Amino acid sequence: MRHPLSVSTRAFDVRPRLVNGALLPVFFGIALAAGVVAGDRSDSFWVGLLAFFVAWKCGRVIRRLVRGLLVDAIHAALWPAGAVGFAYLFVWAGLPKWAGVLLAMLAAEVAKAAVSPLLPKRRKPAERWGSFAEWGLPAVDDAIQGRFTRKE
Repeated sequence: MRHPLSVSTRAFDVRPRLVNGALLPVFFGIALAAGVVAGDRSDSFWVGLLAFFVAWKCGRVIRRLVRGLLVDAIHAALWPAGAVGFAYLFVWAGLPKWAGVLLAMLAAEVAKAAVSPLLPKRRKPAERWGSFAEWGLPAVDDAIQGRFTRKE
């Protein structure tokens, strides 16, 4: 029997996931507030929408850093950084705010797709979520082979 105060040595630890889950509504509230403030100060719904998306994605970056996923956090930071940079560029170039924001969102997605192959590889989805055995769920190997016959 394990001592109740012993530290877990398993690869799956609950504490970062609990902190991560608690941060989700906090960052959503901050993103909502950022969108409202940016939209109010710029008198543009589109700038507020972009600020909301950027703040929401930055919250995802921080949550990945809390979980210790540095490479995933870097990949997640590409879009918000590109969106802000392109928005400043397009609005400075004289485009209307709505066109500059929409174009910045599209250009950020293209820039992310172009830059992400140059960075280290992200973890595969199976590695990201863990295996069924890690969660205590039965897998295919746990099934018992047999035949089913219907009785009437």
